Amino acid sequence: MSWKDLYSEVKKRKMEALNKKDVVEAVEKHGKILAVSGKYEKPKKVIEYMYASQKEVIKENAIMKVDLSQYDVLLIGCPGSDIPYSAHPKVKNFVVNGGWLITTDWAIRSIIENIFPGYIRWNGAKTADAVVACQILEPNHPFLEGVINEIQQSKWEKQASKNTKKKEFRWWLETRSFPIQIINHQAVKVLIGSWEIQNKWGEAPVLVEFDYGKTGGKIIHMISHTHLQKGGAKGKYASALILTNILDEKISKKMGITKKPTSGYVSDWESMQSQPQQPLEDQWVSVPQQENYITPNTIGGGLTETSQIIEADVNNKSFSFTSKCIYCGYDFIDYTGKIYICKACGIPYHENCINTQINEGTCKNCSRILLW
Repeated sequence: MSWKDLYSEVKKRKMEALNKKDVVEAVEKHGKILAVSGKYEKPKKVIEYMYASQKEVIKENAIMKVDLSQYDVLLIGCPGSDIPYSAHPKVKNFVVNGGWLITTDWAIRSIIENIFPGYIRWNGAKTADAVVACQILEPNHPFLEGVINEIQQSKWEKQASKNTKKKEFRWWLETRSFPIQIINHQAVKVLIGSWEIQNKWGEAPVLVEFDYGKTGGKIIHMISHTHLQKGGAKGKYASALILTNILDEKISKKMGITKKPTSGYVSDWESMQSQPQQPLEDQWVSVPQQENYITPNTIGGGLTETSQIIEADVNNKSFSFTSKCIYCGYDFIDYTGKIYICKACGIPYHENCINTQINEGTCKNCSRILLW
């Protein structure tokens, strides 16, 4: 399926099935995106098919001639190193003044580390040419709105790459893609991760975002490129949904549009999260609770329980790899990393998931304060 057909399908689904007609029309009337092509990123392949009032693609050295304030979203493609250093303050001011910046792959080093240091960085490893499975960690995030439900359509299941689970899609890493290391865990949100990338090259993040400045500026970074070629139609469709969702969200905030997602949006995730948790005796691990601690809660004036994070004993007969991680909803069947549990309630987490959840402060299941 061509990019033209994919983006046409995205627009059709958002208007007809996903209750975003008003948003799509607002983006068509007001949305403006500027893409800076790179040696390895060819955004023209996808940008020209997005719905927006203005879609422009320029070369790196042309950025000094453009008034960035006229755009809502700026995309800087890999590697970004050919953008003149004299343009770096201009890019920073764009974000400081409320613009949204999307960067890809090697731009993490040339753009993010140079202009917006202290949030994310390249971990120093270089991937092989590979297609990896991706897990959605924040299904309710606006940038991922509808993605889980949409990629589970039978239409995309038939066109998915082999060994892809129902709620996964596959992402193409070109030779020497740069894995993303999180520096500021409090500020950076990991929206999509990959156990394969973590196991092979040390870091799991695939798509991350963080706020910058005081006027609504935001930075979004992804490993690999927007013009995925080897991830199968399912991966390409997910990529198209995400890219258009970013512009949707920016224009919705700019125009004050309140979105009300239909039941089609991550409906199965929401229903899963709303179901009562299984009784402790029915879960795959039983943990004594007599060692829990009690600490004062200065906000409510009462007591808030704490719980220790411990590594799961995968050799225990009661352990089951089919158990679901409370954070991402995925099992542990193909997972080769460490598995951790909340000692109080026995709920399991993938290593990357517990590292993300601990930033929230409490267990996603029992709401106890998590302590290492």
